[in-house]
Amino acid sequence: MTSRQPLRRLALASLLVVGFSAAALAQTPPWPAKPVKFIVPSNAGGSPDRVTRLLAERLAKKWNQPVVVDNKAGATSIIGTDFVAKSPADGYTLLSTFTSFVQVPALFKKVPYDTEKDLIPVTQTVSVDVLFLVRADSPHKTLRDFAAAAKTANPPLSYGSFGNGSSFHIYGEKMNKALGINLTHVPYKGELPSTTDLLGGQLDSSFASIGTALPFLKAGRLRPLGLVSPKRSPVVPDAPTFAEMGVAMPEVAGWFGVLAPAGTPPSVVQKVAADIREILTQADVVQTLRDQGLEPVASTPDVFKTRIQADLGQWKQLLPEVGINPGD
Repeated sequence: MTSRQPLRRLALASLLVVGFSAAALAQTPPWPAKPVKFIVPSNAGGSPDRVTRLLAERLAKKWNQPVVVDNKAGATSIIGTDFVAKSPADGYTLLSTFTSFVQVPALFKKVPYDTEKDLIPVTQTVSVDVLFLVRADSPHKTLRDFAAAAKTANPPLSYGSFGNGSSFHIYGEKMNKALGINLTHVPYKGELPSTTDLLGGQLDSSFASIGTALPFLKAGRLRPLGLVSPKRSPVVPDAPTFAEMGVAMPEVAGWFGVLAPAGTPPSVVQKVAADIREILTQADVVQTLRDQGLEPVASTPDVFKTRIQADLGQWKQLLPEVGINPGD
């Protein structure tokens, strides 16, 4: 055997490995090769659910694969979020969530997942305007009317939110402090259940995103008393902002967004983000969302990550300020 033979064999082996690797890559189907599922950690019918279903319909056509929306509500979004955090990191199970995602770490001492390590940002989809509402037949025509009645009401007037420690809960407690009232907080698993109970007379008032409230506003069944955002909404222009009425609200805007299990291939994360951004720039989608009081954002993964990190710090500071301390 010559001294060159081992080198030749090594070269041949290397070529075979390269050949097999190339063949394997060539045979790997492009993502997505099967149905994709979006987990929404709130009930069907609310704004997060509707936005997700709008995106799912467009993505299914773009990807030529079914895109399923699965609602897993409960525990201030923890149940659905935990499901995604523990799902395979292959891009086929994604989280379509909302502001509660960054509030949960400040609200609970123990969470079954690590917010910053177990999930990775894909894209923020929209920013959200929120209304404080009463029924249209309520005797309270303005926020001041409502506050005056709340000061003498026995039993206390109530307000609904989509969960303990949710942004709607925070808004209610800030409003309590600013107006010197003591409304009874009633938490729900989503916006639509609290809105339904408001319509049914089980609640005196409730917070809801414009998208959830709009059909009932148009039908003349609900009356807006205040808008959380710093400027009026073109969708509900007659609703005064809390700022106009001298009531300070947190300067933390609501949002919806998509995250994936940590370890999801970067190429998949970038593809999902880019495809959602493309959909959110389509003129009819933009108009549909804006008609619901939702502003398309469509950020990159890095920009959304920066937003989440900033919000995590803000909510940890804000919750104790309104007397909400972490629970078990």
